[in-house]
Amino acid sequence: MTTRRRRTLRHLAVATLGLTLACATVGPHSNAQASEDKRKCQLLRVGTLGLTMDANMPLLDVGVNGQDGYLIMDTGATFGTITKPAAKRLQLSGHWVPGIYMEGVGGRVSVEEARIDELRLGDWKAHHIDYPVFTNHDLSDNEKIFGLMGENFLSKFDLDIDIAHNKVSLFQPQNCDDVALAYWTDAYNEAEFSRFSKENPKIWLKVLLNGEEIRAILDTGASTSVITERAAARAGLTPESPGVTRSGKSAGVGDDQVQDYIGVFDSFRLGDEEIKHVRLRFGELFSHGGREVPEMLLGLDFLRAHRMFVSHSQRKIYFSYVGGPVFQVMGPRLRRVTPEAEPAAEGESPAPQPDDKKQP
Repeated sequence: MTTRRRRTLRHLAVATLGLTLACATVGPHSNAQASEDKRKCQLLRVGTLGLTMDANMPLLDVGVNGQDGYLIMDTGATFGTITKPAAKRLQLSGHWVPGIYMEGVGGRVSVEEARIDELRLGDWKAHHIDYPVFTNHDLSDNEKIFGLMGENFLSKFDLDIDIAHNKVSLFQPQNCDDVALAYWTDAYNEAEFSRFSKENPKIWLKVLLNGEEIRAILDTGASTSVITERAAARAGLTPESPGVTRSGKSAGVGDDQVQDYIGVFDSFRLGDEEIKHVRLRFGELFSHGGREVPEMLLGLDFLRAHRMFVSHSQRKIYFSYVGGPVFQVMGPRLRRVTPEAEPAAEGESPAPQPDDKKQP
């Protein structure tokens, strides 16, 4: 299982790394106290990918065997995948891989593998790739969305995720270990992240919800942020708590449906950024717990309100608030299966206050 996951996008990763000779250099943000480390640090930009936003999904432009479409940029996915319906439309022949499953919101599904003759990502191309195929449903009503681009590829680079300008810049830093990489601003926050292993490269963060430590992953594939019922209960809210409302049902990679609730929490904190009175979804996302199961998906709504630099090389994120609500409960956090109206005026969490922001 581990070997096959590690191999899945190896050829694409090698292809991209082979195209990094012609790259631009971007300096980290400097000030009057710039150190020798800052002067030595070089951010080598190896590529820029255009982003298309569709219902809070960040879409990367791709081509599969000459057919144009999209993959969702999904830092919450260990590896990239194509859905079974998309594989059928693309006329990809697949085979079942014994012993390999993918578990997420809505249950566990078996994984197949299909051979792609040519995969294009931006200006890069790779040939003869074995790409995982999973889930029995499309990820959107948009049939041009073929699947996911996961962390086994994205973690090869440091990422500047700039949703406001519809782009993701890919970097390979040199001599930047002790340098803050929020090169676009002086006003930023930072937080360290961890991984379980190379084979499980998800971005694990510690957040505080009502003062309780919650294990979160940065999940750009989740349209809105959501926490588990158990984590919500530790923070003081249950489905029976006053003010908590039902919010329909959703589904993820599996075929089962998950009941959503919405509640107001007194505070949310990531790094030095704290937000008061936040409205968040919660539900029983996963069929079991454990160290490798997140208690929160920090989703695309958070990233839309921030510019974020994900430094896989430093295992840190740098983020600055750019405007708008930080958390949303209006739209689907995942594939919606029961549409239910939600009050627009109460569908957003407030922005962080100026004194909540770190000033370097």
